[in-house]
Amino acid sequence: MPQLSTLLALMMIMIMLSTAAPAAPIAVEIVRGADGYELLRGGQPYEIRGAGMVHDDLAAFAARGGNSIRTWTTRSDELDLPGLLDQAHALGVSVALNLPMVPERHGFDYDDEEAVAEQLEAMRRDVLNYRDHPALLFWIIGNELNHSYRNPRVWDAVNDVARMIGTLDPHHPSTTAIAGMREEVVREVLARAPELDFLSFQAYGTLFGLPDTLDRLGFDQPFMVTEWGTIGWWEMESTTWGAPVELTSSEKADVFLRGYREVLDPLRAQLIGSYAFFWGQKQERTPTWFGLLTPEGAQTEAVDVLEYMWTGERPERTAPRVDALQLDGRSARDNVIVLSGQSYPAHFVVRQDDRENLSYHWDVKPESDATEVGGDYETYIPGLDGAITSAPGPHASVRIDERGAYRLFARVDDGDGRAGHANVPFLVEDGFVQSPDHRVAGEVMAVAYSGFRSGQHPDRGDGAVNPSREEILEDLNILVEHGFRLIRVYDAGANSQAVLELIREQDLPIQVMLGLWLRAELSNHEGCPWLDEPIPEDELAANRIENEREIERGIELARAFEDVVVSVNVGNEALVDWTDHLVPLTRVIDFVRQVRGSISQSVTVAENYEWWIREGAPLAAELDFIGVHTYPVWEERDIDEGLSYTVENLMAVRQALPDVPMAVLEAGWATTASEFGDRASEAAQARYFREIERWAQLSNTTIFFFSAFDEPWKGDPDDPLGAEKHWGLFFEDRSPKSIMRRD
Repeated sequence: MPQLSTLLALMMIMIMLSTAAPAAPIAVEIVRGADGYELLRGGQPYEIRGAGMVHDDLAAFAARGGNSIRTWTTRSDELDLPGLLDQAHALGVSVALNLPMVPERHGFDYDDEEAVAEQLEAMRRDVLNYRDHPALLFWIIGNELNHSYRNPRVWDAVNDVARMIGTLDPHHPSTTAIAGMREEVVREVLARAPELDFLSFQAYGTLFGLPDTLDRLGFDQPFMVTEWGTIGWWEMESTTWGAPVELTSSEKADVFLRGYREVLDPLRAQLIGSYAFFWGQKQERTPTWFGLLTPEGAQTEAVDVLEYMWTGERPERTAPRVDALQLDGRSARDNVIVLSGQSYPAHFVVRQDDRENLSYHWDVKPESDATEVGGDYETYIPGLDGAITSAPGPHASVRIDERGAYRLFARVDDGDGRAGHANVPFLVEDGFVQSPDHRVAGEVMAVAYSGFRSGQHPDRGDGAVNPSREEILEDLNILVEHGFRLIRVYDAGANSQAVLELIREQDLPIQVMLGLWLRAELSNHEGCPWLDEPIPEDELAANRIENEREIERGIELARAFEDVVVSVNVGNEALVDWTDHLVPLTRVIDFVRQVRGSISQSVTVAENYEWWIREGAPLAAELDFIGVHTYPVWEERDIDEGLSYTVENLMAVRQALPDVPMAVLEAGWATTASEFGDRASEAAQARYFREIERWAQLSNTTIFFFSAFDEPWKGDPDDPLGAEKHWGLFFEDRSPKSIMRRD
């Protein structure tokens, strides 16, 4: 129900509109006094208490202390502009009219003299139509014409319009609204459009840098801020998948108050007016980002701040204060990822005070895929039926059955025309939920460890050059410091034995998946791209003997270090059709049976996901769990597809082997790669790590991220940028990469 004050105001408007005689224009000018610049209207000082508005409730705006609005067009089928001007005048509200010059980004060519002349003539008609209305305050020529522009002749056209206004309407000054305050743009406008009476700037997060910008420019002229408000979606941090994080309605109110106290009020000597954005509601990335009102017309907490700014008095009744919105215990800044087909709790935290009639409203919408800029029109996004599966209240349950990017919205209404809101962007991925018991050693994120530094390498047939015990201990301490409690090593040689000994001796909180390296027992020169000729039979025979010894060494280590070794992996990519160390499947199964019969720990085998799908069933039946490798970046996927492609691989394995527990024994992202260039980066690695970690938590799947440290011994020695060398979470010198830095 409308407030009583609003009803009374509407009645007064009807009376005044029915009896008012035609009025004359009210002259507006800018003067300079002892204390700075001042706006005069009708010869009297005029302090703008403004907001941007299209056609929303003027009476409610005036009741809150507002006295001036700005528009964005003089021509719209949805806008009764004469009626709006009449209503504004009746309420004592002035109007800054925006003449709709077409920005270059909309395809207008400011080198086309005929088109420019036609546009000038259209605006001349607008000026003649509205110049005498007593509600008119000033003219805004175009809105953010500098947004994505290249042709400076747009400012020549602005100057022509300003000159025309000065000739036809001496009572009202003109300005143009510039997006931001880039020095080169300001200087160009000043040089090309001297007929403007003042400049106007539009700033959101950059508002807080405005005083420094003015000082840097040496700008001492009068100006307005014709749009300001919350932090823009282009200025906020984003989720890893690119969804901008929106402030809650209460956080926005705090930004408004800071903007007024820290920027606008201290600049009074030059600032001759400002307009908050936006008294109304609009879809721009979300339906709540910039609107001071909800779609139903309820006023948010930022309106309370504006009333305080405009009147000096705080309202007796304020909008509900929003403290937090969480989905599955995580906030908007936490990169919320959930699994399709699963239900997750949501909690909307609102300060109750003495309110008894709060009502809650929940909605889920697909994430916007809009690419528009500069406030251009965006299509409204409807909510999803059935996504909220619990009764209304401060708690809800959310379930989405299809993967994709979404956003959860929550609103609270106080029953008196005031509201608060928040939203959380979230990503829905496919997946499965294993028993928590299927996590290896109870861990989610583990790491593959190879401690070989420059000049060192494992024994692959020509002897090993192992790191020292001091170097290994340094590595282990680094991993402990960064939260890793489970590592994977790849063989049962002296280097791995040293790792196990140091963990026990130093009482380090690390457990180990012990690898048993299997050498080639078959020559795969026809399948392996880097084997140029057959492996000699005598070498294959020696490898068969060495593999048997490796199995025996692994069993001995697993028994001797039962307190450290939690699982044993038999072979690493020894079965895939492209490997250079191919071993017959029957032989691997025999080795697995031998190991399982000799130790108490769990046993697995590490293979590429495709092999498990096509041929893995006989081996999977012999294991405690299967170990899967997946590398989307090697398969020409960019980081936007990284998690989804990984999950597709794992889901396919799950479908092929539905009853077998799974761990991911290798998944990672290179930070440098001559093979796939820009797809490799620290930023991509960091994103992949965070996203796969969250998915692993939800699915109870252990992920061994590959790898702990860069490995210079791998790959082509003549290509220092080769990907094989650059999968580490740490550089070869042990300095952390982006995901491991604690800035």
